Amino acid sequence: MTKDLIKSRIAKRRIENFIRRIEEHLEALQRDSHSPEYKPWKNEVDTMWKQIFEEISLMPEPSQMIILELIREPWTNYISHYSISENQT
Repeated sequence: MTKDLIKSRIAKRRIENFIRRIEEHLEALQRDSHSPEYKPWKNEVDTMWKQIFEEISLMPEPSQMIILELIREPWTNYISHYSISENQT
């Protein structure tokens, strides 16, 4: 097994864990959108997405394509519902 393949598998596992955490946060955001916790939760989710894309950028291109397909649905859901500039909230 090549070193890049091992690194990609580890990164994939980390990204899958981030996605699970994001989904838990999004459930909380949906349940309690007027909570004082909303902004910290959203900031935390934004930070996790940033970490995910940083991980992806370090991967070889074939692995990037696989991971991008893996995160397509949660990313699309997130940006369609929660990617609102701070000025609009």
